[in-house]
Amino acid sequence: MRNILAVLTGLGLVFAAFAGLALALVIGTVAAGAIALARLTGRFQPAMAKASTAANADRSRTEYRVWNDGRGTIIDM
Repeated sequence: MRNILAVLTGLGLVFAAFAGLALALVIGTVAAGAIALARLTGRFQPAMAKASTAANADRSRTEYRVWNDGRGTIIDM
């Protein structure tokens, strides 16, 4: 009886492994097709970067003060 149960369990595990591989193959194929279709139709094109020589206004105004008063580090933003 234990032999039959072990064989059936092994066959079930082998079946589950093959089913998982088949599902991964189907999902991978569908995902690759969706990405290829999006690239061909122009919906998934990378945005072009723009070069700028002007300094960023937010970055130029930012000043941080950091000091230690003996009880802990203070960061003033």
